[in-house]
Amino acid sequence: MTRKGELGIFTVAMISVAAGFSIRNLPSMAVVGWSLIFWYVLAIALFLLPLALVAAELAAAWPEDGGVFAWVDEAFGERTGFMAVWAVVVENIPWYPTVLAFVAASVAYGFAPALQDNRWYAAGAMIATFWLVTFACTAGPVTAARLASYGTLLGNVVPAAVLIVAAGAWIAAGKPLALPAFAPALLWPVWDGGTLPLVSSLLLAFTGLEMSGYFALQVRDPQRDYPRALGIAMIAIGGLSIFATLAIALVIPAEKISLSGGVVQTFAAILGPLGAPWLVAPLAALVAIGALALMGAWLIGPLLSVATIARRGLLPPIFRRLNAHQVPAAVMVWQAVLITIVSAAYACIPSANAAYWILTATTTALLGFYYLPIFAAVIRLRYTQPDVVRPFRIPGGIAGVWIVGVTGFAATAFAVAIALERPSTVPYVSDATYVGAMIVFALLWMTPWAVYSLFRRMAWR
Repeated sequence: MTRKGELGIFTVAMISVAAGFSIRNLPSMAVVGWSLIFWYVLAIALFLLPLALVAAELAAAWPEDGGVFAWVDEAFGERTGFMAVWAVVVENIPWYPTVLAFVAASVAYGFAPALQDNRWYAAGAMIATFWLVTFACTAGPVTAARLASYGTLLGNVVPAAVLIVAAGAWIAAGKPLALPAFAPALLWPVWDGGTLPLVSSLLLAFTGLEMSGYFALQVRDPQRDYPRALGIAMIAIGGLSIFATLAIALVIPAEKISLSGGVVQTFAAILGPLGAPWLVAPLAALVAIGALALMGAWLIGPLLSVATIARRGLLPPIFRRLNAHQVPAAVMVWQAVLITIVSAAYACIPSANAAYWILTATTTALLGFYYLPIFAAVIRLRYTQPDVVRPFRIPGGIAGVWIVGVTGFAATAFAVAIALERPSTVPYVSDATYVGAMIVFALLWMTPWAVYSLFRRMAWR
């Protein structure tokens, strides 16, 4: 059995950074110019900081097997905890192929650009990559956590630092800047039709800070280490996001920033004129490693919680079976089979892309099933279990808890609601019909949770 207490502050912090920060998202924010600072600070204040404070209090007070499930279970019961974890597990299914496609494209651009439009290469690379991540995670939560932490350091922190240093070299060399000279007025954004979707996407981009809570049994001193690790993670995610995105915006004009091409093209655009094009291929490899760390953090944590849920009798026995390294290997393999099918369709069947987009849009609503109970739990537990020792407490007493919890709850609800807004590319239905269809489809994802909860006392109990 995995020995308890092997993970320290650094690893716990890097797991949270792995889940909450991805360099592949930076170019999309760089196009807004100096106001990116305003948007990032707003997203940090409304979502990232509340999530860090809530996760720190809950993880330190209830460092139990199951992570988020344990927190929500303590507040609202096991069925609500099951609901939250099930939502994030199924939400990941259409999300994985988007990250896998990014990995395939990054590697191709860095080493064999001709393969970027080759569907067979894309499908093969995506499938092989996911099986590689799955195999690595079957080695156990400690191994998976360390791979995710070092993968994040190499694949997200290092490339982001390179961007920042490269921008500094660009400025020192006297090369032209893509942004006007800084003035405080430039921080204030332009409010137009794209404002609300931008805020929503940015809030959702900061999800994942709580992922380290799933590794509670492997943390050396959770009461002490969790709050410190989450503080480090929040500062790292916020700081790297702001400065690395600003580095892109300073060097590349907004109209030339490649949103579809990704961050590797951004490296080429910056490093080529600086006389270091040879760095692009190694950085492409590192960025791919960072994406693998991102998937690893989101893959094993919720599935560990699923095993805990199965031991409560809420899922059939296959979900509770662990291998010698104490991970649900059978479920991970079945998930890999499903992702293989979805990835092949995504990469090779053009008509599948539209259906896949709809599938992805509907699962956005599932983030509400996941995060809303977390923010509500920290408030409820202050009333129902006030005497539980909390090594870290949200500052400000009950008022502080309400401010933090309600802020995170409201930001999540807003982000999910806006993310379900009908896009201009779907003109043939009304807004109400589109939103209603998205909600219905999202609820269909939750059908297994409802069925398992209803029949929990069947034979698998």
